[in-house]
Amino acid sequence: MAPNLGKLFRDAYSSALLVFCTVIIMSAIFMENTKIGKDVHPWLSFCLLWGGLAWLSMVEGGQASLVGLPPVDMALYEASHPISHKIMTVINKGDNLDRYLMGRQFLVLALVFLENLAGHPVDESRVILGMPLWVNKALLGTGLGLFFMTAMIGKISAQVNASRCMLDYVNTYFALFTMYVSMAIEISGLLHCCYLAQIIFAWAAGQTLESKEEPRTGVQSIFFWARVLLSLAILVFAFAVT
Repeated sequence: MAPNLGKLFRDAYSSALLVFCTVIIMSAIFMENTKIGKDVHPWLSFCLLWGGLAWLSMVEGGQASLVGLPPVDMALYEASHPISHKIMTVINKGDNLDRYLMGRQFLVLALVFLENLAGHPVDESRVILGMPLWVNKALLGTGLGLFFMTAMIGKISAQVNASRCMLDYVNTYFALFTMYVSMAIEISGLLHCCYLAQIIFAWAAGQTLESKEEPRTGVQSIFFWARVLLSLAILVFAFAVT
């Protein structure tokens, strides 16, 4: 079978771009030209950036796995993938998949924010590796360098691999921990104003929201709407100070 030259070319220049972006961002970090690297220490910036990318890859790959696994009979992988089975026991209960998805979205944004603090340069005019200034501005000043690292390492590759190996990808305690963190974020109520938006849109469309759970009790309703009000207050405050 003849090699696909177009694919080989795309793979080569994409890999070269990733390596180049990684090199210049690491250089900026150890030149103390990022916020955390300058204010604290370059090694902290380095560890936070790569730790954030690693966790982001689990969050993104975990989503692809946990969204795809519900139709699969859990008995088929209970013995072979015990941690995946444990995760899906939680996810398949009631509306927990929706709760997980809401929490993981906040976690994605938080990790990207952390990566920006750790890897984005504070002085865009500072020459890195003796390259022309326009290279700095094109990849560092615009954020494209960090964007390519995040997309290639933390997001797209993780989603592609997880979609093909769903059970294997989440059969780790790291995936279990990430799932519980996402659920905890949702329980905190930080994003409950999204439920209010969902209710309003469903009402405007004349549709009824479907749930896999029994109607809320009085205490559950109070707890739910209290978190909605808290989330709205946070949103209004964020708008006010932005």
